[in-house]
Amino acid sequence: MQTRRCVVLVDWWGQARAEFLANKKPSPGQNSEQALRKVEKFVEDRLKHEKLQPKRWEISFRLYAGWMRGAAATAALVDYKQLEAGYAKRRRTGTELKSILFLPSTIGLARGDRLLADTSGRRLEKRLGVHFPFTSRVECNCKLCSHLGQKGPDGFVCDRVMEKQVDTAIVADALSLSVDPEGIKILIVSNDDDILPALVAGEALGGDITLINTVKKRHTHAKHLLDLIHGPEENSQ
Repeated sequence: MQTRRCVVLVDWWGQARAEFLANKKPSPGQNSEQALRKVEKFVEDRLKHEKLQPKRWEISFRLYAGWMRGAAATAALVDYKQLEAGYAKRRRTGTELKSILFLPSTIGLARGDRLLADTSGRRLEKRLGVHFPFTSRVECNCKLCSHLGQKGPDGFVCDRVMEKQVDTAIVADALSLSVDPEGIKILIVSNDDDILPALVAGEALGGDITLINTVKKRHTHAKHLLDLIHGPEENSQ
């Protein structure tokens, strides 16, 4: 095999980026670039274990987050635009697996708010050009929001931001890629168990799909799926 594509679906703002930048001061775009470099290392570590190695891997990323609140861009989207402008303007190879080629942002970086299955764009919100313009919402399900209208007796205001349609968009795109005749390698970077159904369905549809965890998880409830999961595993206590 000369060249094989690998598409990496990343649960971005609330998971991968937050995990790698927990103690970082805000720096739009630049910090996110550092976080994405760390994701690249997880990708490279997984692809090293592939039994059949092509002469070249072409890696592209799709990032999923709460990008918009109606017509208003969220902090995640503002940051993404900075990331897109500065990330990988040149092609880069892997540090250990030299057959890996991380594509430049012009063709190798995209947001996941336009689902891959709707190739005609029939269901896009026409003005904004995305399927889901409300992937970020301020309200949550805490008691303060549910019963006190987001404001407590002491004046405290809940400012928790909820991401919507993120996990399900990842699953939808993973299934679309699973039936692609090209035989794309699908990597999902997430620590959320809501992604697990995508592994079962994607494999059943003929997809070559793997979930990458960035934190230690025991997966005691999903031991039958361990061959489809890659990441640091905790030892049983």
